[in-house]
Amino acid sequence: MWLWILIGLNIIAKVHGFPNGFLQEPCTGNSMTPEHRRRNGVLYDPQNTKSPFELSCDQPKHEGDPTTVVLRGIQKATRFKGFMVQAHETSGLPVGKFILLNPSMTRLLFCNGLADSAVINSNNQKKSLLKVNWTAQGADGDINFRATFLESFNTFWEQVEGKGCQTTTPTPSTQPSTTTSTELSTPTSTELSTTTSTELSTTSTELSTTISTTKSNTTEASMTTQQEAVTFNLLEGAGVVVIIADSFLVVLKMALSNIFITALHNSPFSRCLNKWSQISCSLLCAALEISAVVLLCVAEPIKVTLVALVCVAIVINFIELVIVCLPIGPSHELKEICDHAAKVCAVIHQIFTTAVIFVGVSDNCRKNWLLKVMVAFTLFILLSAIWLFVSSTQRKAILGRSKLGSLQKSERGKQQGKVKKLSRAEVMVTAVSVIFTFGNLCFSVAVAVGIFGYQQE
Repeated sequence: MWLWILIGLNIIAKVHGFPNGFLQEPCTGNSMTPEHRRRNGVLYDPQNTKSPFELSCDQPKHEGDPTTVVLRGIQKATRFKGFMVQAHETSGLPVGKFILLNPSMTRLLFCNGLADSAVINSNNQKKSLLKVNWTAQGADGDINFRATFLESFNTFWEQVEGKGCQTTTPTPSTQPSTTTSTELSTPTSTELSTTTSTELSTTSTELSTTISTTKSNTTEASMTTQQEAVTFNLLEGAGVVVIIADSFLVVLKMALSNIFITALHNSPFSRCLNKWSQISCSLLCAALEISAVVLLCVAEPIKVTLVALVCVAIVINFIELVIVCLPIGPSHELKEICDHAAKVCAVIHQIFTTAVIFVGVSDNCRKNWLLKVMVAFTLFILLSAIWLFVSSTQRKAILGRSKLGSLQKSERGKQQGKVKKLSRAEVMVTAVSVIFTFGNLCFSVAVAVGIFGYQQE
């Protein structure tokens, strides 16, 4: 079992991808588009909606001081994973030199033969605010700042113009020379004017039609890409919701074990009922986990971390199912060891399913309330795991006390014709197990509704 867990953790540790967001290095030309491709090799298109992120500049107070470029989300809760920022002349070529203020989160690029002329992210952590300095390095003319922001692998906005970032450097002026005009006859002037007007009118009409058609095609392509992105996000969200149901089944399986054995006084019927309930829950968990793997693999881009975590959960669930199905009687010397091994597997299984939910929520949802609910959910699951071992120990003590006088009590009960009642400790174990099960159900529904509500937006 531990070997499979180590293999799964090693798979997760080897997942790197492209944390920098941009694949072209060194960069060339005026392109600021990340080279993120679909499975068929086609590049993702930028979003055509208004960017939720902005670029602004703090102009220097003294001549010669660097300009501070600020990248942030328009709303405080809006964060970006990747970015690229450049300063451009009117010709479109990058100019100047950037100076890093956060070396742990940013790095410099060599673009168009100019060192340090662009800045990109050095990791894929979510960021709400970043600052870099820029110096002109002798650049002349009007200079504009532009940025590309990445919210996720397939969702990004490019060529976001900076607010208050237009910088004008003095250029040497030359006085135009004065030339003597030549005299033109009236017929020649009229003919030239008519010809020029006709040609300009025709060219303007053709150019307008071409631009209009191009914009229309671009808009349709962007809308199609955006619809595809929404579909893939829904698939990933559905996969996480399936794991939420799987996590609840794990809790239900552990709670039913306590309830059956405690409430039914560890009778042969309770042991049989407990075994078949664990087998049924494990089979349902396997079906849900396989469905989640399919959904996460169909979604684009594939979240390899989520898939690896679910695969580890499948392996642990299979090991637990094998342990539960072992033909070991209640008086067998290995019975207690197998019971504890199954409980340990259930706890580890719960940890990995919770990790899948937490990673899925934190990567895709920006809602503060949903993240807070997820943190509370994680703590509640931790308490459930602790209660599993506490109740197991308490139940063993209860059953140990009941065995001391089991024969006398059974004979006395038969003679008196009374039904055996639960003790206070047994009622407490049963009640707390029910409370934890109901609490997990409420948290599961809240997180699932939050995920689907976010996808609907």
